[in-house]
Amino acid sequence: MSSKKRVFSCPECGNPYDAYPPDDNHTRVSLKDPKEDATSVIKIVHDCSECKHPITLYWYSPKLSIAFG
Repeated sequence: MSSKKRVFSCPECGNPYDAYPPDDNHTRVSLKDPKEDATSVIKIVHDCSECKHPITLYWYSPKLSIAFG
């Protein structure tokens, strides 16, 4: 697990919570599956400590764009 803490809020009640990237390769995060924007995705579900609402985070490695010219 990476040590770079990120702070999010529950979309239901607004309660803040900490989340950490699962590793140094999956540093970007989205609430929706990034699909074709990512080379690799790790789905992690957190339950809000206040309202117990499940919150799904998609940690991913972005695709690299190579520019020619």
